[in-house]
Amino acid sequence: MQEFFGAIDGYSWIVLVCIFAGLSLAACLGKFSWGSRHQHDSSTAAELQIVLGATLSLFGLLVGFLVSVAINGYNSRVAAEENEATAIGNAFQHTSLLQERYQAPAEAMLQDYLRLRIAFFEASNDQQRAQLRLESMQVQTTMWEFISQLAQRQPDPVIAKALTVSSELYVSQQKTVASWRHQIPIAAWTILVIFGLCSNYLIGNNIRGKSGRNRLLFFMPAVTALTLFMIAEIDAPGKGVIHVTPENLKDILYMLEHRALMQ
Repeated sequence: MQEFFGAIDGYSWIVLVCIFAGLSLAACLGKFSWGSRHQHDSSTAAELQIVLGATLSLFGLLVGFLVSVAINGYNSRVAAEENEATAIGNAFQHTSLLQERYQAPAEAMLQDYLRLRIAFFEASNDQQRAQLRLESMQVQTTMWEFISQLAQRQPDPVIAKALTVSSELYVSQQKTVASWRHQIPIAAWTILVIFGLCSNYLIGNNIRGKSGRNRLLFFMPAVTALTLFMIAEIDAPGKGVIHVTPENLKDILYMLEHRALMQ
């Protein structure tokens, strides 16, 4: 199941179609099982209505809870991107406190780091993202060593603050890594899919339309498939249609590239 939902990054609409097909099959099986035993009495029909109502209620509660969990994870990734932008912007401000001959190399390293972080958020697969994270860590380490050497030569409060700002880049990146994961466990996904299949099976079992007049049979599978697809999209970090975009980081890069015109 983890590999199935992991395919969302490159096959989003195929996954949506597969979910819809599975749920539609469950609804059709429910309709077929009623048609093969259509001599239901009123008490059996009433019992089916009770079971259907209870199942749909529990399914709705489960969907609402998992949507909340997925959105919280998405919000944490958005907050992590904002924290990185704040840390990088703060670092750029503190480079102006360095001696003039040290400002240019410090700013060059920060710009390289900024571009790598933007590429990280825009990466299309996990391997590329892992490589970009490694490269950004190397740049951050180089910048830390550069400022550490300045601190050894000239220990003062300005250099000490620059060291603190440089360490905040590492902290903000680690917070991003901590939030860059699936919030919904596989067990919860399994239960959600089972509830979806059972709900659509019972709906198909309760539909009494004649042959050729069962267009509503596919309404619930379509709605359920879109709901599951939306939850999977929100929960998948850096993948699919719904993902965090580095707008704040891009704003900083834009201002840096055009600051000569702004002055």
